[in-house]
Amino acid sequence: MSVLSPTNLHAQDEPEADTTKIYLTGPYNFSVNPFFSSSLDFSDFADFGDISLQEALIRIPGVQSSRNGEINIRGVGYHAYGVSYNGLRLANTGAGTRNIDPSDISIDVIQSIEVTKVLDPSMDADALAGLVNLNTRRALPAGKKRTVSAMAGGEANTKYISRTGPGSRGWIQYAENFTDELSVSVNVGYHEAINTREELQLGFGAQNFGNGFVDVFEQVSPAVRIDQENRLTASTDVYFNPDEDNSYYFRGFLNSNDRTFISHQDSWITGGDFIDQSTTGADGEQGAFRHEASRNEFKTTQLAFQGGAEHEFDTFIFSYNAGWSQGRSENQDYVFPFQIEGLNYALDLGTKNRPQMTFTNREVQILDDGTVDRQFMIGQNFDRTIQEHVNNQISIRTDVEIPISSGALKAGLSSRWSQKDGDYDESSFEYNRTLRMISFNMLREPNRDIDVIDESYRIPWFVNTENARMFLESQRPLFTGDDNLNAYQSEIQNYSTGEQIYAAYGMGDLQFGDLGVKLGVRVEYSITELEGNQIDFDENGDPGPVQEVTESESLLNLFPNLQLNYGLSESSSVKAAYSKTIDRPDYFPQTPFERIDNQDSTIFRGNQLLEPVMSDNIDLMFEQETGNSGILSIGGFYKSLTNFIEQRLSTNSDGYEEQVYVNSSETASLYGVEIAVEQRLQFLPGFFRNLGVYANYTWSQSSYRSVDNRDKMALTGHSPHVLNGALNYTIERFDAQISYHWSAESLSGIASVQQRAPSLGQGVFYLDRYQDGYEELSAAASYELSDRFRVWANANYLLNSSEIEYIRNRSEYPVSTYQRSGLDLRIGVRFDL
Repeated sequence: MSVLSPTNLHAQDEPEADTTKIYLTGPYNFSVNPFFSSSLDFSDFADFGDISLQEALIRIPGVQSSRNGEINIRGVGYHAYGVSYNGLRLANTGAGTRNIDPSDISIDVIQSIEVTKVLDPSMDADALAGLVNLNTRRALPAGKKRTVSAMAGGEANTKYISRTGPGSRGWIQYAENFTDELSVSVNVGYHEAINTREELQLGFGAQNFGNGFVDVFEQVSPAVRIDQENRLTASTDVYFNPDEDNSYYFRGFLNSNDRTFISHQDSWITGGDFIDQSTTGADGEQGAFRHEASRNEFKTTQLAFQGGAEHEFDTFIFSYNAGWSQGRSENQDYVFPFQIEGLNYALDLGTKNRPQMTFTNREVQILDDGTVDRQFMIGQNFDRTIQEHVNNQISIRTDVEIPISSGALKAGLSSRWSQKDGDYDESSFEYNRTLRMISFNMLREPNRDIDVIDESYRIPWFVNTENARMFLESQRPLFTGDDNLNAYQSEIQNYSTGEQIYAAYGMGDLQFGDLGVKLGVRVEYSITELEGNQIDFDENGDPGPVQEVTESESLLNLFPNLQLNYGLSESSSVKAAYSKTIDRPDYFPQTPFERIDNQDSTIFRGNQLLEPVMSDNIDLMFEQETGNSGILSIGGFYKSLTNFIEQRLSTNSDGYEEQVYVNSSETASLYGVEIAVEQRLQFLPGFFRNLGVYANYTWSQSSYRSVDNRDKMALTGHSPHVLNGALNYTIERFDAQISYHWSAESLSGIASVQQRAPSLGQGVFYLDRYQDGYEELSAAASYELSDRFRVWANANYLLNSSEIEYIRNRSEYPVSTYQRSGLDLRIGVRFDL
């Protein structure tokens, strides 16, 4: 392991990411470049025990994760950042969005990750919060012609291994300098991961039993969710340098994640017929018990190839590159519900927010232990959603750099053509005969029950979702599909979007004594071709013919940029920057779709006139080297954001309720402070001199009005506090580290109407939703058996803490509780040739 040091500078080879990489010589190899970038390299991934891009990104200052693994940089919004591979923007894989899920991307072939929070004019502007760049080039150690490394390992969850089995992981990395002119690297990795999560959903209502309104539980739904992932990743890099003035390269990248989400959820549904807070049956047997099994087969694939060259002439340097990238997502989602009705309940409210439901009418199929005899539960409508989204993208760019006495003048042209097509089909099927749950569930075996949410609930039987899927597909003639529902849900979600972006930039990268200056401007002109569907439903709910609609829009944007770096001394500097970035609309909201429902008097439509979200950014930073092995940085940032995209509801002159996507006229502000410190404690005596510490903390505030009749609130998804910390111990052959990440709660939903919440008072309230932040404690250790063999072990989710989403008051209305049970253990061995 190395320690943080602002020496040992290595220039990036990506023309798009004009940054200087600082390789650390301390415990984390974490760096902050002279123009607001941070990076982690391959050794850091091992130190932290990270295996996906999502896990690695949360180590960066100002990066937070939701409980679902979504990444938010500086609180701007989930997925509001760009992702590139060696400077080439990766095609997205989102379902009607521009998103790239970082948990899909394995880091087993990634040599370093760089997060640039302040873009310069040479970089694509559509990275609102910053750019995440994945570098695959593997540098050979000095004096070596060839390296080969391999790793093999496994993993398991200590609670669920008997049901899921273990996972596996392996990679091989090869690099060789065949001659002084030709070098090649090839990397391949495979990872089978199994993640489990328990969840409790509570449905709250309000009832008046004569003495004012009180809270009641309308639904109690514990669940276990299993996520099985199969990540395959590979990269190849070829570099040819025939002489000192000319260089050529070719790079290829593959990342595929084949995921299967399986969920088993029980639901006690009261039906609203309360006698009092703890008893139902006022109207008699209105309750139900439901088991819902779901299976989501979701595959994402990303391919990228790029080639380029650089030529150095007497008075200038000329470079060019071209690349193709494809992002593809395929999703088959099945829901299999089974239900028994005619129930009354008694509710045990002794444990707050862990209500226990007991059946009180014993004439239904109830077993001796008080649970429903599930084999008699009747199948309801089976739901199936199939969708595919494909994004093809071609990029070309040229750059010219002219060295001058005070630095360099740079200019370039680029173009990016992309095509995104989405196919969507949602159906609901009713079986023509009686279908019982026993046809699909696994046999009830001893010790196969799952106790979830601190063992408060038990799910004893599980529907075999693969058997249920095969039954639905093979017995389709015995099912009746709802054609009207299919047309209602599906037709407007089929789209095709073509996008052309042409850009030019000019900038100076200058040095005047102790002052470094980047000054320039970027111009982008975009043309968007949009295709969507329009469909009408008559007064009986029957669909009319589908009409395909085509629209075209163009937009010109200007992006001024100024960055300053002033050296106060050899060991300290202060930096300042102004930049402008955008976030283009997602595909679905911008599609010219329209659905008119004359039965319900509603209209839902997209808006081809949507403009990008704009952000004016100001950044300040102070850096100070601390001794020979550390660094302290303190930075501040301010963002003014406009053109947020929202859904607007209104009533037209015909009395129809219209729902349409629009740009907001409100301006959001976001500001904060980032503090980072890294230090090798070599100045301490004895045992302690082998320790290294790393910590960063981000405080930020945001303000935005998203509901017209309400005051400004925080941006949804924005956590005001994000904390990272790690303690490392290193001796000659042994290395260990414990790491911690925490983010504070965030606003997850803003209410537009008021509702009753008796625990808050007898009036009505805006019931906004809040979500706990992400918290994770992990440990990693490795031991070098010899110069070639090293064994390692990681333990993740050591805290098993609950993450709660609540309405207004956390203790009174926790509507959703996530919990990871058991430890995730990973072990393996690494071999270096």
